[in-house]
Amino acid sequence: MFNRIRQFFIDVQAEFKRIQWATRERTIRQTSIVVLVSLIIAIYLGVADLGLSNLMQLLISG
Repeated sequence: MFNRIRQFFIDVQAEFKRIQWATRERTIRQTSIVVLVSLIIAIYLGVADLGLSNLMQLLISG
């Protein structure tokens, strides 16, 4: 039982050594892209919401 658990952790350690981690520069670049795209989508949705809200107010007020 304990040998299987021990072997599991040995295998996990071996797998971690085979992982190809991203460089710091690549991580920063990809994070920047995600933040930029998120901001663009948020601005787009905000403008669309504002426009639709104004349109609804115009239709309701007659």
